[in-house]
Amino acid sequence: MSISSIMTPKLVTVTPETTVDVMQQLLDTHPIHHLLVVEGGKLVGVISDRDILKVTSPYLRTQLETNKDLLTLTRTASQLMARKVVTISPKASILDAARTLIENKVSLLPVIDSDDELVGVLSWKDVMRYII
Repeated sequence: MSISSIMTPKLVTVTPETTVDVMQQLLDTHPIHHLLVVEGGKLVGVISDRDILKVTSPYLRTQLETNKDLLTLTRTASQLMARKVVTISPKASILDAARTLIENKVSLLPVIDSDDELVGVLSWKDVMRYII
């Protein structure tokens, strides 16, 4: 069975210019942990919720918040994204996807078709749901 049958086709994407503030809002309103960075219709990077947590000030939205803390919200996707993205074809088998996730120590695989178009994502949770 190919991963196209278990991948998530609904994508939440951002551009390289998207700010941390906007990305945080997207992560807060969607049940996801990664944002796909797309430019000119092509995947150029991936950002995890942990990447965003690492760069945002813990003092945001508290009485201790300063202008410096607010500046952390203006960083952009291009400054944070992982540029070397491991991807997979929608025709790949679920076993191949599981192997790719483990070998590359990633939790999400963007699914790219033969025309280099982003058609979905596959997470380790998708693989586990299939197995169970």
